[in-house]
Amino acid sequence: AVPLLVALVLRWSRGERSSTITALLLSSITTTVVFLIAMPYALLDWRNFVAQVLDQGSLARGGLDLPYVRQFYGTVPYVYEAQNMLLWGLGVTLALAAFAGLLWLLWRVWKRTAGVWLVVLAWVLVYGAITGSFYVKFMRYMLPLYPFLALIAAAVLLAFLRYTATHRQTARSRLPLAFLRYGTIVIVLAGTLFQGLALLNIYSQPNTRVQASRWMYSHLRPGSVLTYEQWDDPLPVAVDGHDPGIFQQATYPDASGQPQAGLDLYGDDTVEKAHMLATLLPGIDAIAMPTDRLDKSVPRIPARYPLTIHYYQLLFSGHLGFHLAAEFENHPNLLGITLDDSGADESYSVFDHPHARIFVRDAPYPYTPDQLFHKLLDGVHLPAPGAQLSGTQRSLLLTPQQIADNQQSPPFSVQFPAHSLANVAPVFFWWLALLLLGLLVYPLIFPVLRTLADRGYIFSKTLGILLLAYPAWLLAATHILPFSRASLLLVMGVMALLAALLCILQRRTLRAFLSQRWRLLLFEELLFTLAFLLFVGIRALNPDLWHIYLGGEKPMELAFLNAVLRSPYMPPYDPWFAGGYINYYYYGYVIIGALIKLTGIFPMTAFNLALPTLFALTFTGAVSLVYSLTMRIPIALLGGYFAALIGNFDGLAQLRGQLAALVAHMAPPAFQYWQSSRVIPFTINEFPFWSFLFADLHPHVIDMPIAVLMLGLAVALLLSTSDSSLTPAERRRMFPGLYVLLAFVFGTIACVNPWDMPVYVVVLAAIFVMQKVQETRGSSRREIGIALAFHLVTLALVCGLGYLCYAPFYATYQQLYVDGLGLVQLGTRLGDYLTLFGLWIFLALSFFLLELYRWWTGRQPRRSSARWAAIYLLACGVVLILAALPGLKTLLAVLVGLGGFLFIRWYRVSPKGMPINGTSALSVSGETNYLGAPLASVPLTDASLSLTYLLLLMGLCISLGMEIVYVRDFLDGGDYERMNTVFKFSMQAWLCFAIGGALAVHRMRDLWQGLARRVWLAVLVVLVLSCSVFLSEGTASRLLDHQTWIQAQPSPQSADYTPTLDGFAFAHAWYPSDARAIEWLNVHVAGAPVILEAEAPVSYQWFNRVSVYTGLPDVLGWPDHEDEQRYSSQPLNRITDIGIIYTTSSQAQAFTLLKYYHVRYIYVGALERQIYAGQSTQGLDKFERMVGDTLKIAYRADGVIIYEVL
Repeated sequence: AVPLLVALVLRWSRGERSSTITALLLSSITTTVVFLIAMPYALLDWRNFVAQVLDQGSLARGGLDLPYVRQFYGTVPYVYEAQNMLLWGLGVTLALAAFAGLLWLLWRVWKRTAGVWLVVLAWVLVYGAITGSFYVKFMRYMLPLYPFLALIAAAVLLAFLRYTATHRQTARSRLPLAFLRYGTIVIVLAGTLFQGLALLNIYSQPNTRVQASRWMYSHLRPGSVLTYEQWDDPLPVAVDGHDPGIFQQATYPDASGQPQAGLDLYGDDTVEKAHMLATLLPGIDAIAMPTDRLDKSVPRIPARYPLTIHYYQLLFSGHLGFHLAAEFENHPNLLGITLDDSGADESYSVFDHPHARIFVRDAPYPYTPDQLFHKLLDGVHLPAPGAQLSGTQRSLLLTPQQIADNQQSPPFSVQFPAHSLANVAPVFFWWLALLLLGLLVYPLIFPVLRTLADRGYIFSKTLGILLLAYPAWLLAATHILPFSRASLLLVMGVMALLAALLCILQRRTLRAFLSQRWRLLLFEELLFTLAFLLFVGIRALNPDLWHIYLGGEKPMELAFLNAVLRSPYMPPYDPWFAGGYINYYYYGYVIIGALIKLTGIFPMTAFNLALPTLFALTFTGAVSLVYSLTMRIPIALLGGYFAALIGNFDGLAQLRGQLAALVAHMAPPAFQYWQSSRVIPFTINEFPFWSFLFADLHPHVIDMPIAVLMLGLAVALLLSTSDSSLTPAERRRMFPGLYVLLAFVFGTIACVNPWDMPVYVVVLAAIFVMQKVQETRGSSRREIGIALAFHLVTLALVCGLGYLCYAPFYATYQQLYVDGLGLVQLGTRLGDYLTLFGLWIFLALSFFLLELYRWWTGRQPRRSSARWAAIYLLACGVVLILAALPGLKTLLAVLVGLGGFLFIRWYRVSPKGMPINGTSALSVSGETNYLGAPLASVPLTDASLSLTYLLLLMGLCISLGMEIVYVRDFLDGGDYERMNTVFKFSMQAWLCFAIGGALAVHRMRDLWQGLARRVWLAVLVVLVLSCSVFLSEGTASRLLDHQTWIQAQPSPQSADYTPTLDGFAFAHAWYPSDARAIEWLNVHVAGAPVILEAEAPVSYQWFNRVSVYTGLPDVLGWPDHEDEQRYSSQPLNRITDIGIIYTTSSQAQAFTLLKYYHVRYIYVGALERQIYAGQSTQGLDKFERMVGDTLKIAYRADGVIIYEVL
């Protein structure tokens, strides 16, 4: 349908409207008739037809767990299909020509000369994009593309021929060029013909099944007992008059007692399966394997088939009591050249030239059934019952090779030496690293972000961190280089070389820019440093990375961060689920971890430096963004204040309560900073400053400066249209780099905090449309339509490139417990919403009403009198009251509708190429109205006003969306079902409101005049001060958390150790024995050996402290958090098994479980004695009895014993 629609659109765009409609009707009728003729069953039984289609769709997407599609487990979408198409489907030469043709066509699309080729390209790209994303990747699924790819290959070859024919040639170049022209075509044709004939040549020999059958008839005695693999063909087949009945097929009873033939190796790996193999194999004379279907697909799922994989390893190595007696292969071949297609898709070879093998039993058979049973299970960890996964589900477990690789990392004492200069002066070296990274990246983005006032100086810091982490992560994710300081220094070295080269190439432009704007850059650097140091001071007064009541999720975040630092390759192992990897948005911790590894600062200190960094980047990023649009420092500072420092009205409400208590001669209640983030019942209502103050290093916090960076790039793109200093050639050179940056940052956002991704898809789409509308004002509708379509394709490519940048992340990440969208049943009360967003609603409403009034008076200048202004305000007030009466949803809908109307109206009438100090077409030159200034004097830019509208509307749309739907996650069905939706999306709404609100203040401050301006500014100041109460009171309240905890300790431990940035200092004061033991582990233990400590019955307490502060993998961390990140069956047994190990008196039982979980260290401290000593008097004592035999004491001091398992 897509190519047909493209063809019709092309015809319509040429003005052939009547013929287009006729063609559309004829094609629709023809499609319907042909469908009914070719698929009559759809008409006879429509429901069954739809059910069958849905089943096949589910199968293709990996929703059905059928054995014959397990071969695709772990294959990479698009890459797998492209590889098979290149090597075997089209053949190497034709496929290369086709791929070159695709690039050539995309280039023609970019140049807008593709013409009718858009029809072909639409089919190839749309069908390829949809089908290539499937879990099931049979080669035949791509067959509909082959004719068109061949056509594209022919077209690009002919285009190349024409180009070289018309290219100017010298006498010396004529012969080589002629050879290149015709030689390329000959190579493509000859290579394709060779591969086609080579494949055809396999039919010159008998099918390998037939060859294997003939061998069996001639080599095996009649009556031999044979077996084969289920889901494959039994051998021998009837051939040359031989009857397969002369052999016996071994049978065994299934679970229902019915006899089964063939080994059920696709069945679940269980003890029963091992019993079946151990009982059956000693009586088998030969195992027939007519294909390699199973032994190639089963190893792809090691977590599901550890027993079967071990069976194949024993069989192929000759240790199962069978030896390879015969093997039959038939590969494509021609002229003595054989093409090894053993790596091709299974369906390419399994039907007509499979790899057949016959294994014959040794005589005598070397094992009894009991011996064979134990041999099959030796070293095998069977999966938990019910842990079977569908095709698209990842196992979430590390492979044995990954576990072995993780043991190669050095101990923390080597990675982060305690007495290094970086750990003596951590603040300075951290700041210096940020400065250097920004300076290295600045020459790279200098030509790309030339439309920003500082050319992206502040954003270079954020990008510097991202560009440091990404290459090192990618090298580790592809197992090229480990994630280490060496790889980070390598990346930094490459960045330095690029920076030096670009500085040389741009030296004149850089010198001229710096001579003009050095004061701005110095101001921004000082502002960043002050913001950074401000929050360093706050963290120094409350550095604790755990609190008994108000510690948040810092233990989980620190455990993940430490695991990233100990993991040489990606994905990092899960510190709270030994043997698994982190199935969470871990990439944010890679970004922070890269800075930590680079500087060598100890993680517990670096944690408290990362948060001031994120705050300073968010604050100054917003300042830079707003300044680029307004060129006014006060407004820019206001934008930073709105984005990173201001609070909500709950602070004022609490202050009012305190004052009321004082008036009543009562003790005022303490300010509760927690209350300000829990305004809407059953939800979380954090805002940026609250999140920075609470200091959880959560993904939404890490993502904040990246989100501001994305908005900055969007502004640069939008300003490129209205910047008259740019020539068309300069714009064309700038756009590719800007698009690549947008794709990279978008991909980063999607990995760091996927909840933010939908917001920025919409933002990017709007920016692309706005930019193109600005460029094409005054053009015909056809030109505008084509331009918009082109930019929507660009949007898809940008988002797709962002996804591809982080393909290794998505290759292992498994989204769990998200089941679409649900309708909100209990929405937000208007009062609660205004408590949170009242300031932003005031700014949005003021802006929209003023713009509406300007449009209204612009149409009828006589309405500018005081009487009409009063009527206007009264009418607006009545409408707003009526809109608010039904509730918040109606009010938001009215505001969105009003803002959308004004935005579209302004875009429709605003002149093309509006200058920086132009006037709106909505105004009447020289007129003065009672709500605003002389309209002709109002400074206005397309980008500034566009972004004001866009961001305010985005904030309102997000708010409205949260009142209509919620994301159905693991909380669905309870009171807290929309908690995460409100939590995650309201943060982005806040950023949009904050920056859009600052731009609105800039706009309205110039428009309001006289009494109206003074009243409006007075109201604004009161509201801003009211929202600023939290800045002082909330900060003081949060800092008291540390002091009250200090005062609650016994006198020997109550000494205050602040100010310090050491997030582990509290442990030395409160839990000195644990602190010393944990430090010993960090100094002496390398790699990632598994530790065992008390299981956490309640999250957020002191449990799992060893895994948190060392990063070493624990058998199980906080169960409720692991339940959210893993399949429900995975953590079940571990809770029970940990208790058994600590409480059982049986040394054998404890040792068996220790070996099962690969435990290297057993931790016994005060917490373990408190939990388990009362349950069993001999449970902990047995560890002492095991010393010397299966355990040894690695550490003993202050009541803590660490046993090492031998």
